[in-house]
Amino acid sequence: MPPAKVVEEPDDSRTWELLERCLLPIAFSHAVAVTLASILNTLGISQTSSFVLFLLFLFFSIGITLFYHNLKVTAAGKAILITGCDSRVGYALAKRLDELGFIVFAGFQNQSECEEKINKLKEDASGRLHILQMDISCERDIHSTFLYVNENLPDGAPGLWALVHANAWITLGECEWVPPSVVKKSVDINFTSVVRLTQIFLPLIRRCKGRIVLVSSILARIPSPVRGIQCANGAAAEAWGSCLRLEMRRWSVDVVIVETGEYVAGNAWLKDNVALLNQARDMWVQLDPQTRKEYGEELFQKEMLSLEKYTKGPDADLTRVLRALIDGIIKTFPLKRYTPVSRKERMQAFVSDHLPKTIYDIIYTD
Repeated sequence: MPPAKVVEEPDDSRTWELLERCLLPIAFSHAVAVTLASILNTLGISQTSSFVLFLLFLFFSIGITLFYHNLKVTAAGKAILITGCDSRVGYALAKRLDELGFIVFAGFQNQSECEEKINKLKEDASGRLHILQMDISCERDIHSTFLYVNENLPDGAPGLWALVHANAWITLGECEWVPPSVVKKSVDINFTSVVRLTQIFLPLIRRCKGRIVLVSSILARIPSPVRGIQCANGAAAEAWGSCLRLEMRRWSVDVVIVETGEYVAGNAWLKDNVALLNQARDMWVQLDPQTRKEYGEELFQKEMLSLEKYTKGPDADLTRVLRALIDGIIKTFPLKRYTPVSRKERMQAFVSDHLPKTIYDIIYTD
């Protein structure tokens, strides 16, 4: 029986991005028009309508905004480091940026486990692409990568144009059940290592007035049971990235956050149905007796098996995610945040951000 086709809704994320870009010019045009019309009318110089002035200012401000919104950098002589190329997002991004003419350093968490994927990437890519062993939680790998990138920058390039954090390690399970060792590893890969890697490469990025791109998830803004660790890591990374953006403005370094949909990012701790039961038993054994008694083994196994919907099913369409990532890399004036998600996810994030939490719980909590 052929697999069910996934019906993808139209990508309207560009419309939202353009609207976000134009909100300030619209507000500015209105404020200037009202102020100027009031001054002219008060002094008796002219009886010009504020609406006419608004349309005039709006025409020029939107035109200038659209011009700057679509400016792009040239790929020639620019190098990009991407972590987590063993994931679908990182792999596809490395391949696409190589096609655009960038020098790409593709970091793989474990080269020995990705030989087939690496060989395929080498076949499809140009000689500009470099494959690196890069466990971002290993200090030795980080420093060796820095030395390699620094020695293999394009001729005449002052530094690294972009650092893309596409590495992710997804942790599933209720907050009380996830073992401390798994929590520690998840935080280390998804947050601590991102901070450390950025600190090491910032001097190279600063010289190039380049940018840092964080691949996050919409879960950073919406609470989701059994994915609490993932939500927390995403929120921490985004808050840190927002602060870094403010600190880097003096050097014209951009920090861009790309929030993907729920089923796009990284490698899961609970990878497949075969491993689910074994990992569930491990978690069950590590819980203290009182907790096991309160939950009951039947409820625990039922909850663990329900996680299959997060690890199975058709692969998410990466088209809109790749488009947002590439825009964040090649646009001269990128947005601070790109959200290439479905309308349902966008609405859920809006409700979570702007409406009382009680309303969110009523709508989205089972």
